Amino acid sequence: MHSHPMARRLAAVAASTALTAAVLATGIAASPSATAAELPPPPTGVVYASDVPWSSMTNGWGPAELDMSNGGQAAGDANRRPLTIGGTVYPKGIGTHAASSITYNLGGQCRQFLAQVGVDDTQGDRGRVDFKVLVDGVEQFAGERKGTDGALPVNVNLQGGSTLQLKVETGPEGNGNDHADWTDAKINCSDAFIAAPLRVEGSAGTNLNGLVPGTPATVVVRDLKPLSPVSLGLRGEKMADAVADATGAAAFTFVVPAGAAGGATELVATGTGPFDVATTGRIGAFIVQISDAKFYVDCSVLTPGNGSQASPFNSIAQVNGHGPFNAGESILFRAGTDCIGALTPAGTGVANHPITLSSYGDGAKPTINGGGAVAAIQITNASHWTVSGLHVVNPSDTPVRRVGILFENSGTAQTAGIVVTGNHVEDVAGWRNKATNGAGFAQSAGIMVRTWGKGSVDGITITDNEVNDAAGGGVKISAPDTTERYNTKVYVARNEIHDVGGDAIVIHNSDAPLIEHNRGLNLGQGAHPYEGGNFAGMWPYNSKNPVFQFNVVSNSTTSTYDSTAWDCDMKIVGTCLFQYNYSYGNAGGFYLNCVSNCGGGATTANVVLRYNVAQDDCRLGGSSSGTGKHYIYNNTFYCPSRVFLDDMTGPREVRNNLFVAPGGVLKSSAAVYANNAYFGGILPPAGETGSVLGDPKLVAGGSGQTTLDVPGYRLASGSPLIGAGVRINDDGGRDFFGNPTTGAGSVGVPNIGAYQGPGVAVSPLPFASLVNQTSVANSANPRNGAVTSDRRTFSEEALAAAGLVSGKPYSAFGVSSVWHPTAVGTPDTLKAAGQEVALSARGRTLLVTGFSTGSVTSGVATVHFTNGQSRTVTISLPNWRTGVATDAAVMVAESAYHQRHTQAYIGGPSTVVRVDEPARVFATRIDIPPAFEVSSVTLPRGSALVNEGLNIMGIAVGNVPPGLR
Repeated sequence: MHSHPMARRLAAVAASTALTAAVLATGIAASPSATAAELPPPPTGVVYASDVPWSSMTNGWGPAELDMSNGGQAAGDANRRPLTIGGTVYPKGIGTHAASSITYNLGGQCRQFLAQVGVDDTQGDRGRVDFKVLVDGVEQFAGERKGTDGALPVNVNLQGGSTLQLKVETGPEGNGNDHADWTDAKINCSDAFIAAPLRVEGSAGTNLNGLVPGTPATVVVRDLKPLSPVSLGLRGEKMADAVADATGAAAFTFVVPAGAAGGATELVATGTGPFDVATTGRIGAFIVQISDAKFYVDCSVLTPGNGSQASPFNSIAQVNGHGPFNAGESILFRAGTDCIGALTPAGTGVANHPITLSSYGDGAKPTINGGGAVAAIQITNASHWTVSGLHVVNPSDTPVRRVGILFENSGTAQTAGIVVTGNHVEDVAGWRNKATNGAGFAQSAGIMVRTWGKGSVDGITITDNEVNDAAGGGVKISAPDTTERYNTKVYVARNEIHDVGGDAIVIHNSDAPLIEHNRGLNLGQGAHPYEGGNFAGMWPYNSKNPVFQFNVVSNSTTSTYDSTAWDCDMKIVGTCLFQYNYSYGNAGGFYLNCVSNCGGGATTANVVLRYNVAQDDCRLGGSSSGTGKHYIYNNTFYCPSRVFLDDMTGPREVRNNLFVAPGGVLKSSAAVYANNAYFGGILPPAGETGSVLGDPKLVAGGSGQTTLDVPGYRLASGSPLIGAGVRINDDGGRDFFGNPTTGAGSVGVPNIGAYQGPGVAVSPLPFASLVNQTSVANSANPRNGAVTSDRRTFSEEALAAAGLVSGKPYSAFGVSSVWHPTAVGTPDTLKAAGQEVALSARGRTLLVTGFSTGSVTSGVATVHFTNGQSRTVTISLPNWRTGVATDAAVMVAESAYHQRHTQAYIGGPSTVVRVDEPARVFATRIDIPPAFEVSSVTLPRGSALVNEGLNIMGIAVGNVPPGLR
């Protein structure tokens, strides 16, 4: 009936000249034209286009392929794949690559051309082409397809035509990834038109995989004859009638029968298609039932059970093999057990009746071990699922795209009601290198909600999870930017994300997402660390009016350019808002401006950065253009060891901010500055009005640790910043600390900085509340902190080798203390500048541990006692690099080396240098009179900035007399 494939290919090649192609820098070059030596005979009957010799063919990458997708440069090469569009595999058709053109001789004897066209699935979500059908040179069909689209039907009248031309043209972005398929392509040269199936689709808001008896649903039928009648049926019963509009589309809203049995089914549309041909269209659906049944899983049991508590399932395979679960049902895993395998349960819940994955019994969270699957837990095209209280791992020795908990919507419908809460996800061996495989990195995370094509989700709640040691990042809501609907009701809160190999939280394709009270610590690190490309702390993409507030991001390792705490990324609509957040010690600093395609285009979106605290995070990066503007006000930037690096371009208004840094220049182009405060060496830009210079008198600047609790950034009484700002309307109504702002209608003039309350009376504070410098960094992130202006730090590993181990005790002069009790990378040292340290201990010896920098090795301090008396003493600490032990100071440890980062922000591995010179920690003692009890110590005067002065790493009281023990 049909010619042999090789014979067909030989016929096609014989009718064409040799083809050549070359790769160009901007894409893939087209092959030269192939001209037929003589026209093949016209087809007869109904034949597949791939069984008919063409009269000419050109193709953008090698030859067009018969019944396979476009491959490489040679005909029939090994990298061809079956023709696949939107997950559907088509056995017949032609695989091309734009720009392409195939011409057939019709001889005026044919009636109709039919096909399904689209970008081949081998290209992922990339590629964009224009399909065109021409009859005798006149365009009869044109349709655009993207990599995220499903197949588009083609139905063209060929009557009287001599030639049929199938063209694929490139989009404005070039022809990379433009593998374009003409699938199921038929040439009808019979005496009658043949039917093309109708397209049936669920409308926005209707999930055909979750039809609920007694509730309405809406579907759309396409490819009808305009203004013709059409009916919709379910299980042989008519649901509704409609009439197609002028475009050949009809919408049906119907009520699912109240007594409909649950399970798989299909909706059938019956009507008239083009050329007055009767036709039908079908789409699968699933009718849910509501149940409160519970299924129990105990993977420690040897014998498979029936899912009851008395006879539980004993494997992941039993759960997966159960079939669809009903709305309201629960799958409960026994606490303290381990289950191995990818959990891929089926079924869909409904509003107020979700399907739940959780635990039962006492003990540790049950473990779901994906064993290296795409995801340890994967739920696809389903609504109203809750995953809670589980321990999820997905280890592997080979990094690929991999997730811990994955929800996917791979269709065009809107799913709903995704809840992921109270889980611990770790050891997810996803892809680590964004530079070598951007898609693999973007689709790797601890927790991910991923929409493909045109689907979206109404209701995503991700709360109270811990995610660590996951490649690619912590929490990601991911989607191609070609989606047509935003996700809605997106809420991500109170998640603890640490030691992950990339971004903490990424939000794609969402309308008004709220991201709050999350922490992302030690980003780019962990068991599956970042290896290449870029990442940032928390950021939105292709979203509308996103809000990030009350979050913490810290200690990000370096990347190519980013590694900032916050980033407003591309394709934002409305306003991107970052407020009440705290960040510290990130290799890329505070904020990345990528709002207009990272400088590649104009934007109308605005960005508001207000009432944030940035500690050792004084860099702005990126660029934007257009009418969109950055409004940067009432932030506190405190960076005593790093200059302020303003690497950001774009329109901005900068008001009421506090800048503490040893230097730096703020950009003045397209900028307005007013009422900002400057201290430490950084100066206001030319033309600024109302600026304040001098000590801001913070309570304890630089003392922030790993939470939002940073009371040291309040203003002390007498601060020149109090009442020195300018009023800003609609400023959110509160400050970082919860105080009302002038924009909320209170009287008075605002303060400068993130604190809007009254001045705080200065009083003695514990040592841990006063630390203001990071002196120790580790090999995982050696860029943290500095003790000198050329950015040198102690090495945690080198100190440990010398006997000072973080979190472990040490002693000197008979007094015991704990070395470096805080997390490495956070402030650990008090640079002496007259602070009063509160103490409450008895003993005969006051031990002061630390070192000096520069030429100042001693200073006068005052020891205060509980009896109201005080005593002036001298604190002597030798220089950390050149000092030696003295009668007043002993050497606690001498490390073999220290480290230096040659750039203040970002930079590759070459910018971190191991310095093979000793680094020393000393201790000195102060004798306490008998029967006296220390209440506080006022440290010597000095500068809180790096370089000259005394650096105190610990204060302790010991040697308690026997009678006081």
